[in-house]
Amino acid sequence: MKRIILTILLALLWLFVASWFYKVMLLLLLAVVWRSNIRALGAWCYRGLVGVLLVALFCTMPRYRLNTSDRVQLVYQTSSGEPRHAPIHHYLANVLLPEEEICNLGIWCARLFGEALPINSWIVDEFNLEIKRGNVRKFTKPYRALNWSGEFLMSGVYSQVFNMLGWKTTQSVHVIKPRTFDPGKSYPVVFFMHGWLGNWKLYQGALKGLEDCIVLSVGTQSWSGIYTKRDINALFTKQIPFLENMGFKVDKNNLHIIGISNGGSASDVAYRHFSRRFKTITFVSTGIHQTFPIPGKVLLVGGGLDHSSGSMPGAYKVLKSNGTKADMYWGQDDTHFIFLVKQQDVIGFLNRQYAE
Repeated sequence: MKRIILTILLALLWLFVASWFYKVMLLLLLAVVWRSNIRALGAWCYRGLVGVLLVALFCTMPRYRLNTSDRVQLVYQTSSGEPRHAPIHHYLANVLLPEEEICNLGIWCARLFGEALPINSWIVDEFNLEIKRGNVRKFTKPYRALNWSGEFLMSGVYSQVFNMLGWKTTQSVHVIKPRTFDPGKSYPVVFFMHGWLGNWKLYQGALKGLEDCIVLSVGTQSWSGIYTKRDINALFTKQIPFLENMGFKVDKNNLHIIGISNGGSASDVAYRHFSRRFKTITFVSTGIHQTFPIPGKVLLVGGGLDHSSGSMPGAYKVLKSNGTKADMYWGQDDTHFIFLVKQQDVIGFLNRQYAE
């Protein structure tokens, strides 16, 4: 009876957890619970099953090696931008508490408790609205895209968390290779700058859809998501040399920047101080406060129910009236989470802009 109860509990946990690493671990525990029955099937059945599950567990652990064959990877950097391995406590944190499980726990809390959660925030209200609309699976779709490709990467958020705790300052970035990478070809670079909670691997599953370019996701040192002029200048002095050191050829005349949520501060700084360096400057789910003419193109992505996107329609009209090249993807009924909920449409919009 104890084994049956334990089996039911493990099965329920298996349904609840999100990461493949945790799912394989639960299957391994299930095999241990029923080891006597499995051994009765044959002398090597239990050892063989455990061996297969241990290999699967190893394969689904976050990658630690540099220069893996994965199309998407997280790389730690020295202060000068040289690739380095993650500190061991960062890696262990990624293994013990995968980002998928933290995100999954937050989603389940919102689903179970909804408006009863003691958090008074517009962003929570908009998230609850997406849950009511049945869009929960769209928040885990990017993770599934990474897992099905066998890209079990670490989360860049841990670097920011340990920085805030004062455990030695580190910098990590997510790198996405072009789908059909040719080491002899020069590629455009799209810098993806996220807001609060920073360099999520969540978004990398969606950004894989950007065509024929290198994508580099760069978070702030803390998880504030507020970027400075120094941060954007480092894209040219540190991050481009980093990509070249990784073996990429960068088309420096074809650079793009996307600022999402608080990361819109990166697009704002790029607009005010570095507009001649970027072919496009994109604002996603954020405000836009600069509308003077610039050489490049301004792209806006937002929703009518997004608390932070209210300035976009007015700014778009001003940009068009003063001769600035601009385009906008707008969903009147969309919230702050338009990038995830309308992932295919937004990525398609960006691909069309970059191809021009």
